[in-house]
Amino acid sequence: MADPPVQSSRTDWQAEVARLNKIIRALMDRAERTSAAQSSDFSLLQNTVLLEEQVRSRTAELELAVREIDKTKQALRESEAKFRGLVDQSLIGIVIAENKKYSYSNAKFNEMFGYAAEETRALAVLDIVAECNRPFVAEAMRKELGDNATGLKFEFRGLRKSGEEIDIESYIRSMELGGKRAIIGVFMDVTDRVTAERQAKALQEKLRDLSTHDALTGLFNRRYLEDTLERGLILAKREEVPLSLIMVDIDHFKVINDRFGHQAGDTVLHFFGNLLNRSVRGSDICCRYGGEEFLVVLLGMDEEGAVERAECLRKAVATSVIDFGATTISVTASFGVATFPHDGETADELIAVADRALYAAKAAGRNRVNVNSAPVGLWRAAGDP
Repeated sequence: MADPPVQSSRTDWQAEVARLNKIIRALMDRAERTSAAQSSDFSLLQNTVLLEEQVRSRTAELELAVREIDKTKQALRESEAKFRGLVDQSLIGIVIAENKKYSYSNAKFNEMFGYAAEETRALAVLDIVAECNRPFVAEAMRKELGDNATGLKFEFRGLRKSGEEIDIESYIRSMELGGKRAIIGVFMDVTDRVTAERQAKALQEKLRDLSTHDALTGLFNRRYLEDTLERGLILAKREEVPLSLIMVDIDHFKVINDRFGHQAGDTVLHFFGNLLNRSVRGSDICCRYGGEEFLVVLLGMDEEGAVERAECLRKAVATSVIDFGATTISVTASFGVATFPHDGETADELIAVADRALYAAKAAGRNRVNVNSAPVGLWRAAGDP
């Protein structure tokens, strides 16, 4: 009766052992999973820490780069502001021309030509150039946009919005902008300088004219005569051509001054100078030799031609009436002729011969032409006491 219970106990024990083994395996599996999970969590945590450190480091680098970029941008903005301020305050006009239009112009350029900034942008490049200079400026720009551009400096007549023309000094240089050729130009209004230069040149010409011309009659003076007569004689010798002198003296000039006054004498001298200028060739030289004496140099004219010319002058003087206020004045003149090479080969010799012939004419009664002290032509006593 006792055996069955033993069997039953063994079966229960085996079952219990099997159950416990299952529990142990389950616990071991759980322990393994827990250990694996803990290991995985640790790796994840480690990776997370490393990633966060990299992120912090990279963020710091990016923040530093951003700060540097901000500094660079600020420096560029300040540099651009300084540049624009400098350009806008410049005393010269500055422009950039692209596709024959102005893409940029500073304040001085706009002021120089009388346009607002937006009006300048609408202009063609040559709109600021006077019509007479446009072909020249267009050619200069074409050259500068070519392959051998080196920069060009030139002056031209500028055209303001008002239509006023001004003198402009410019320098242009080509450059690459956005893959295209553009021209940078600087312009200066030099109207005052050019005007001053023109005035100085006119003054120099006037002074030069005064140094060679007689102020009262407008004829050449004795100083000019001395230079040109010597050159004329050299040419006459080289070309083997004659050269003649006509010495002229207004008769009784002192009487005119005493009777009518020195202003009347000046009027007579002025009239006589105009008459000589009208009566000679363009190649002839008429000089006021001194006082009421005049000298005419006739290059290439022989004695016969010179005598004929002197006689024509004598008649023209004798038949003229000179107005002086309410009074009219009549005068005559005496003439002496000398010719190279017959009467002399130097200026002094010829002048001396012509002077002697003149005074011989005066001694013979005035109002006549003399050659080598020999009277030529008719004596006229009109108005001659």
